[in-house]
Amino acid sequence: MSSSVSSSIQEVNDALLSHNPFAQPPFLKAQHVWEKGFPDVKSLNAHASNVVFQALEQIRQGQYSSTSILITAQNGTGKTHVISRIRHQLQSQGGALFVYTEAFDDLNNVRHSFQQLLADSLSKTGSQGVTQWQELATEMANQALRGVNSDAKTIIPKTLLNQFEKKGEEPCGEEKVRRWISQLSKAFCRARPVKDPDVVQAIFWTLCPDQASYATNWLGGKELAQFKANELRLPAQRQSFDATLQILELISYYNELVICFDNLDLDQFSDSGLHKSQVVVGFVKELFENIHRGVILTVMMPGTWTERVKQLPAGVWTRVRAQGEPLNLKYMNGDSIVELVSLYMDAFYAGKNLTPPYPTYPFEEAQLKQLGREGLTIRQVLSWCHDHCSPQKPGGDPVEVEPPKLPDPVELAFISELDANIKNRLDDNYFLAEAILFGFQSIVGQEIDGTTITEVTTGVDKKGKKDPYLNFKVLCEDDEYWHSIGVAVLQYDGGQVLGAGFRRLRDLDGKFERERVTF
Repeated sequence: MSSSVSSSIQEVNDALLSHNPFAQPPFLKAQHVWEKGFPDVKSLNAHASNVVFQALEQIRQGQYSSTSILITAQNGTGKTHVISRIRHQLQSQGGALFVYTEAFDDLNNVRHSFQQLLADSLSKTGSQGVTQWQELATEMANQALRGVNSDAKTIIPKTLLNQFEKKGEEPCGEEKVRRWISQLSKAFCRARPVKDPDVVQAIFWTLCPDQASYATNWLGGKELAQFKANELRLPAQRQSFDATLQILELISYYNELVICFDNLDLDQFSDSGLHKSQVVVGFVKELFENIHRGVILTVMMPGTWTERVKQLPAGVWTRVRAQGEPLNLKYMNGDSIVELVSLYMDAFYAGKNLTPPYPTYPFEEAQLKQLGREGLTIRQVLSWCHDHCSPQKPGGDPVEVEPPKLPDPVELAFISELDANIKNRLDDNYFLAEAILFGFQSIVGQEIDGTTITEVTTGVDKKGKKDPYLNFKVLCEDDEYWHSIGVAVLQYDGGQVLGAGFRRLRDLDGKFERERVTF
């Protein structure tokens, strides 16, 4: 704030009337984990985040190589807040690379979905002001250079990035960069045992500004256009769990890893009938058995844990909580509510260059502590603050504490979707297909230009099964005929996947029983 002298009460009240400090919908999303989230009340549920940091320290000390931790808590108590705290602390202080997974596109191929999420997470900024991929590539480059010259000085990531940029600007720059990456890759493979040299080369390509996004896509299992694969001297695609394991092994040479699994409570099912939480926990078991140096953190609601996950064989669900019994998150008390509101109001007044009469104005501290007796979640407290954040009455009359009203979950979900930044998902085929599918489902039974939409289905073949390349079918009929329209979202650079999609759309052998195609 600007000074220790309070601003005029009129200025403070005008600011509160012009903008509600609690206007943001009261829940975290994936973008808040990576970017700026809500103010963090560090004392709230510190027991949960501390377990993760303690585990990392014990791994560093060599007490064990990896572990898994489970958090169970009701909606709104701060599961994603804890994950966000861990991410931001690792980003500010270092200590481990961070991976966040919550939106699995294809529960029938969870390995591939994880490969994409791993690549996307490592493309986020790490603790050294560059992407986590580039942090890893720099460690690998230093090892390669020491293998050639034991007296080679250690290079920091930004210095190495500058060298790549300069090489690219020199005459024949592209060829020089390509040759340098090839030399680094060969030197590294001589220094370390490597099963897949192509993965090593792709990681080094993340250091090149013009090629980093292509390399990241390739590392995530996406297919490259053939000309780009030739340019990077990589096969067009490496979609495999072996590639994922190779990446995790390379990370383990230099750093610990924290992998967080979130949003497992959604009612999504695989073709075999398994709930999203069951599919992901089965994958956590596989990951736990292959990770060399890291912590796997999984969060879910208590009902999901007891009614779904614990119905799996014990050999599966015990792997998700190797560190001990599930950690339960706490509801807010008076002190944590005062701290939360103080953080919000401090940020608000600082942005307006104002100094309020006291830190929590317009809320009285006693008022907030009384609210703490209700046993509320963070989400409920923020909703209450939103509804009651208004200037005090003249004379400082005390404001009665009303019982908090629970927010309408439908309204909150709607506001959240409107607030979401979907730019980074516009190349997500599954995401776009789901949006288009929802639109068609809303017009079932309606007539359009003499044709009635009778059904929209994701069971696209004759046996009613799903297909990875044909997203859904629209069934309709007019006065004379019935029609089956196939719909596919095919945003791919590589010819192999595009070819597979087009073959299904053409449906020359009648496998999908269609007359028209849309893509």
